[in-house]
Amino acid sequence: MDWLTFTDFPWLGALLAFVATFILGSLWYSPRMFFKPWQRAVGFTDEDMKNANMGLSFGQMAVGNVIGLVILAMLLVGLGVDTWSGAAVTGAAVGFAMRGGAHLVHDGFALRSPVATWIDIAHDTVSLALAGLVIGLFL
Repeated sequence: MDWLTFTDFPWLGALLAFVATFILGSLWYSPRMFFKPWQRAVGFTDEDMKNANMGLSFGQMAVGNVIGLVILAMLLVGLGVDTWSGAAVTGAAVGFAMRGGAHLVHDGFALRSPVATWIDIAHDTVSLALAGLVIGLFL
């Protein structure tokens, strides 16, 4: 597993990718974009959202995002991707195939609305494309 290394790891790129994907998620799941259709699709009321433990939710999101971005950066280095465009395409492919595939599997068995699933898949695909692009600027 030669790719599983921190040799030539783009730390600044990974940090900036975290910030960029956090901003994208804040916009994506905002009332101006996809929050209301997503909220209806998952069946959450405004009251449910007010009572949610958002600290726990954001903490889990941050940990998962950091792990995913570190692995994406390691993968990009290990594959020898050395352009921002190649890194963006690789990020999109990983987002769609791996994270999107996980949504399809888990949401399917949870009988979750396909609308919510595809909003999440689109977000993960765009988010990891953006992360790849940002990390790629530091390769």
